[in-house]
Amino acid sequence: MPRIPKVNYRVLLAGLKTWGPAIVWMVIIFSASADSDSVAHSSRIIEPICRWLFPNITYDQLETVRTITRKGAHMTEFALLAVLLLYALSTGRGNPRKWLSSAWVLSTAYAAADEFHQLFVVGRNGSVWDVVIDSTGAALGLLICYFFLRARSEKAEPGQEKLEAASVPASPLVPPARPSFGEQLLCTLQGEDFENRSQVRLSVQDRLQRENGGRLILGRNPAAHLCVKNTSISGQHLSLIFRNGQFEVEDLNSSNGTRVNGRRIVPFRPVTIADGDRIEAGEVLLHFHRLA
Repeated sequence: MPRIPKVNYRVLLAGLKTWGPAIVWMVIIFSASADSDSVAHSSRIIEPICRWLFPNITYDQLETVRTITRKGAHMTEFALLAVLLLYALSTGRGNPRKWLSSAWVLSTAYAAADEFHQLFVVGRNGSVWDVVIDSTGAALGLLICYFFLRARSEKAEPGQEKLEAASVPASPLVPPARPSFGEQLLCTLQGEDFENRSQVRLSVQDRLQRENGGRLILGRNPAAHLCVKNTSISGQHLSLIFRNGQFEVEDLNSSNGTRVNGRRIVPFRPVTIADGDRIEAGEVLLHFHRLA
């Protein structure tokens, strides 16, 4: 008798948390399109409001308002679907531009499937123009989301000291020698900047650790303590924390996420790191080396 494979409930729960919102919203859209009396239902809401606001409104004007309202609702529901799909796709590996395009393609495909489904619903009819309207709503939703995340990533806490990152030609990654003078180096982060095709070296000093309560911010914003000029990194991407003699990494709800040894970490939940661990911030891969 063949053995039944064990279900990994942790992976299943993570998948439901990631894709669940998008799937639930798809079901809601599908159930709404299966309503043969949807036009009459929307008219019961729109018509009384219009006649209360504009008592002398004509029937043709009322029909125009009803059509605009219904198409606007369609654009809104597919804009939300695109954003939920973008959230699900962004939890995996890949390029943010591919996440945006994939979310739009999936939203458009579902819009086409929804219109095809309406061909078999009594009182409803599918329309190519409705697919165009729905896909436009998805594009607008993704565009708004893109500019919102971009604006948020460029914000930084005022009054922070800056520790610049040096970009040098690529060379074999070897741990730097322990310093023998000056400020003591607690650790270094070395790695590859795949966007700029250069090597990144970041050194964390004992003095800076003490002055900032054992926490440093890594991000693209010049005000960050550890500044890395890479468009895949948010303005404040992650925190490097020194606490109880150990180093921790905390993702600051960055746009492209943070991974430790290939596993994406949950925002605002610090993860302990050890010498030799790999930290991925966007398209920048860093190797952590503890010196003290």
